[in-house]
Amino acid sequence: MELLDLYDDNGLPTGKTIERGSKFTAGNIMLSIVFIKNSKEEYLIQKTSKEKQNNYSSTGGHVIHSENGLTTIVREVQEELGLTIDPNEFKKIGLIKNPTKPCLINLYLLNKDIDIKSLKLQKSEVEQVMWLKKQDILKLIDKDEFLSSHGYLFKNYIIK
Repeated sequence: MELLDLYDDNGLPTGKTIERGSKFTAGNIMLSIVFIKNSKEEYLIQKTSKEKQNNYSSTGGHVIHSENGLTTIVREVQEELGLTIDPNEFKKIGLIKNPTKPCLINLYLLNKDIDIKSLKLQKSEVEQVMWLKKQDILKLIDKDEFLSSHGYLFKNYIIK
């Protein structure tokens, strides 16, 4: 059982927690998402596992009870990609309110050249990873093959 804290629209904890997947009527859950960009202006994109609907996305996940956005993204990058990254390497873009769901998203950018052959993917979450140029990601978004919330962040905050 994974517990999630609920937050107000400003990102302040409400003092309430819920079980992940539970319905709630007030407040927001919180996620952390990172776009990793290399020196060739490519982004590290993952194709999620069949259990996770086989979409393309960036790396990220839920901020669990008593974590903050930064500790979550460090944990998620470690879990999903097998990478240990110094927290100081992440640049926070902002805390964004999801326009369609009761959810706040800590958005980060990581500028780093990574050899994808050296990654240890979490097979239950990630089927494969690849470096893609901006225009290739936009095509995936247009074809509705990219996770919609990640596509929204990419178009409105990463490449704006």
